[in-house]
Amino acid sequence: MALVSISEAAKLVRKNRTTIYRDIEKGRLSKTVSPEGETRIDTSELLRAYGRLHPDDDANPAQDKLAIALLEERNRSLERALALEAELRKVKDQVTNELRQRLADKDNVIRVLESKVLLLEYDKQVASAPPPIPELTPTPASPQPTPAAPAPQAPAPPQAQTHPQPQAQPQPNPPAPFPPAPPASHRRPWWKRLMGRS
Repeated sequence: MALVSISEAAKLVRKNRTTIYRDIEKGRLSKTVSPEGETRIDTSELLRAYGRLHPDDDANPAQDKLAIALLEERNRSLERALALEAELRKVKDQVTNELRQRLADKDNVIRVLESKVLLLEYDKQVASAPPPIPELTPTPASPQPTPAAPAPQAPAPPQAQTHPQPQAQPQPNPPAPFPPAPPASHRRPWWKRLMGRS
């Protein structure tokens, strides 16, 4: 360790010179006399007697300026970081709100599409259903008159004719009656009748 003067020792331990001299006289602190006759104290003795040493703050002003510059730079960096964090929080809130709005719009579109699908299915069911059949009230069938064949006239009894009688006008031929249906055993099947086969 280094040897320092009484004045330097007092500055290092932040005590008065009289306190240092008193502690030397009491034996609490040991001293060393240099060849020039100056009283010196080892810094290890100061550490043992007083604990922590406090070097002079004004001893190196260049280091102080450097420390101040570093602290100012660190302060500016922290301010920039806080500003970036605030900007990121703002962007995050905007994105979150936009996503929520999109989800709400999507839900609305889904609801509209579902209602349209239901309407289309209903229209399809209505279109494919058969039309309702109106109830028909039976009307009594009126018999159609069939044309009756004129009755054949009976021949007139012979009479003595003194005068020639004018000739009667010819009567129209009566319609031929429907031919009687052949018995069921002799009827041709309908397909033979249709094809003209016997």
